[in-house]
Amino acid sequence: MTKKESIENQNPTGAGIPPRHTKVVMKGNIAAAEAARLSRVSFVTAYPITPQTTIIEEIASLIARGEFDAVSVNMESEHSVFAALMGASLVGERVFTATSGQGLLYAHEVLHAIAHMRLPIVACNVGRPSFPWNIWADQSDSISQRDTGWVQYYCESSQEVLDTILQSYKLSEKLGLPVMVVLDAFYLSHTSENVYIPDQELADAFLPPRRITDNQVDLNHPKAFGGLVDPSMYDTYNRHYWDTVHQVEDETNAIGSEFGGIFGRDYGAVEAVNIHAGTKRILVTMATITTTARQVIDRHPDVGLLKIRLFKPFPKKSVLDVLEKVTDDCILINIDRNFLGDHEGAVMQEMKRALYGKPFKIFGVYAGLGGRDVPPETIERILKLDYYSPQTEEVHWIK
Repeated sequence: MTKKESIENQNPTGAGIPPRHTKVVMKGNIAAAEAARLSRVSFVTAYPITPQTTIIEEIASLIARGEFDAVSVNMESEHSVFAALMGASLVGERVFTATSGQGLLYAHEVLHAIAHMRLPIVACNVGRPSFPWNIWADQSDSISQRDTGWVQYYCESSQEVLDTILQSYKLSEKLGLPVMVVLDAFYLSHTSENVYIPDQELADAFLPPRRITDNQVDLNHPKAFGGLVDPSMYDTYNRHYWDTVHQVEDETNAIGSEFGGIFGRDYGAVEAVNIHAGTKRILVTMATITTTARQVIDRHPDVGLLKIRLFKPFPKKSVLDVLEKVTDDCILINIDRNFLGDHEGAVMQEMKRALYGKPFKIFGVYAGLGGRDVPPETIERILKLDYYSPQTEEVHWIK
């Protein structure tokens, strides 16, 4: 019997609780800290910024109580936070940090360096806008960094935060790409819900220790990192990166399936709900708005839901596979909790790119920016718009 089979055959710890798990009520930020512990992170850097601070505070508490074997270092800025992670990753440590808003924007330069040095770093971003000054839920901070080369996942629940961080280390260390795990401020970061925490042995069965590669410091074989690269080699580096990025979507689906085999919770690049030949409208969502949309579409048999979990690189193949089930007159309604100074939001932009040349009518909706609530009534108003009229605007603002 393999280790995986042995774990799968264990008895549940209680009614309704997955095998080898403990049910705990916790906030999304605490789930992120627990995920770092379960991932056996060895080096953490920190700089406080609302609303991510409690992630780092919880990690510090776990370390102080002897429940988390890691070194945590307080830095003087987020730029230094990510620079220190870069150095620690280069010497083989499994590293972690969390940030938000202006903190993430301040680290912009180092994000590029980490990605193109192919360092397997995982960071958690609690999404909030930067200016006008605001600390509530918004995805403009992380989406503004979509071209730095980081993989980005957006989480719907605290359970998904914990599970996605574990999966992110698996993907990051296999492909040599950094991963950003994003959760909505306050709606997820500071809201308590049930979370099933796996035993450490279960996590270890899924995520082995970080393996040694040629892309890190080796005192027996000295090498330089981050030096000047001439045009001929620069092209080569980027082509290798491009080749790897094309693997992210398939690896996300494969790792999510493997995770489901061990933990009983399957994940993929996207999730389709009620999408079939009779579906006439599809809400395209990310993060916590998805939960509200799930409730609303129960009252609308002809409305489906497409949840985008992997946002960067955008999962074009998975989206197209889902839409193979619907007819050409199906309407796609993209809900964006971000405004990036353009005509349409980022989800709308990416869906347009993915569906170029396809016959679907695509509409965009701005909703929930800066933490504005998106209750079921708002989703109902989105569905009541007349998308069939030729005079209907392509993009709408919904309060």
